[in-house]
Amino acid sequence: MIVGIDEAGRGPLAGIVSACALYLSKEPPEAVRDSKELTPFARQNLFGWLVENACFSVGIASPQEIDKLNILEATMLAANRAIKKLLNKAPYLKKALFIIDGNIFRTELDIKYKCIEKADKTVKSVSCASIVAKVTRDYLMMNAHFLYPEWNFANHKGYPTKEHYALIEKHALSPLHRRSFRLG
Repeated sequence: MIVGIDEAGRGPLAGIVSACALYLSKEPPEAVRDSKELTPFARQNLFGWLVENACFSVGIASPQEIDKLNILEATMLAANRAIKKLLNKAPYLKKALFIIDGNIFRTELDIKYKCIEKADKTVKSVSCASIVAKVTRDYLMMNAHFLYPEWNFANHKGYPTKEHYALIEKHALSPLHRRSFRLG
């Protein structure tokens, strides 16, 4: 048994970082890849399939936690939250090997894990975890757009685009902006 762990949202200037811990109970119907290599439409379709055919949980870290801890520590916090929720939901997965996309991870949870760089390109459960983490984060940023329409989060999702930098020049920072990041 393998549980894949991946995150979305380390690079944006605003919003949460999300992490997903995912166990595939069935082979995906098509080749899965890292979420960054898929269109939003393809990610959404695979997400729907994963809801029916995988066991997963998502953990998040807030912009305030990112600023307090730093992005690496906040990402590990989100991943640990996802793993803990998954193990509460499916205790039989305590025997699984947890594969984390990346080269560093720390946890106090009693699990067997392995860090693999670019695992989101080579391990299906990690690729699927990246899809769930990305779809979840994008959904939350779409909702943030309704709270802060002047920031147009629905378009750039908090990533450092030309539009986002121009909006930073024009408006005061929103509560979703990461103060510890270079914002201009």
